[in-house]
Amino acid sequence: MTNQDELEDSLDRLQTDWTDVWNKVWATFEPKKSWLTDLDKRDRIKEKLSHFNPSHSKEPKHIDKVIKALTRGNGLVDAAVGWKNPAINKPKARANLEKIRGIQWRLVILYSGFEIMAKALSNEFERNISHNMYDDFIGKCFLSDYQPIAPLTNNPELKKWLDKEDEALMEFLGITGGDRRILNSWLVNSQAIYSWEDSFKLAKALRNASAHGFLSPTKIDELKIKDSFRRLTLDLGTILVAALSKIV
Repeated sequence: MTNQDELEDSLDRLQTDWTDVWNKVWATFEPKKSWLTDLDKRDRIKEKLSHFNPSHSKEPKHIDKVIKALTRGNGLVDAAVGWKNPAINKPKARANLEKIRGIQWRLVILYSGFEIMAKALSNEFERNISHNMYDDFIGKCFLSDYQPIAPLTNNPELKKWLDKEDEALMEFLGITGGDRRILNSWLVNSQAIYSWEDSFKLAKALRNASAHGFLSPTKIDELKIKDSFRRLTLDLGTILVAALSKIV
């Protein structure tokens, strides 16, 4: 079995795990809107949410806001983990690039759901979140030891990565700061990804590079990082399964 097949099998299992944990979470919430009038239920929900941030309120509006955010996030995550053999067709696109585009945007979709749910659980609804919010959130999921993502080596295309033209384009598209550092570390300096926190940072950087139009399917193919998109999709989903298991 190839690494690609193993990753897809793991993503299949992730879909099952996600469905199971979301159903358990919803079982603590239902029936719909009951939390608006049931004080005991709000107390129980607040207690569970306090695992991630004790500042969560038991006021009906707050609990309602958190549940609505989790539900929106679930819609995105469920769509991503349930997307079998992802591909996005474009006129005159090669079949291989159609598949890469699908794998790329599956990560983009899942990242969006991850962001919504992590912020809701962490009680970070403002635009400017706490500096270490995502690291703190991941730490409270109590995940197993991380299996590193190996650095990319012996690829001549990597030598061209972030040449002066690409650097200027990244700057123009707003791909700077932490995103740029993790991309340089992994792609250019051949540093492995050793933690769940850094896996999230790499997923965020690749998501932003994809969504902002910097990273095309052709470039992904040239850099041979298609399986990395699969792995990062799996990593984000695994973090969220662990997170939701803390509130059931």
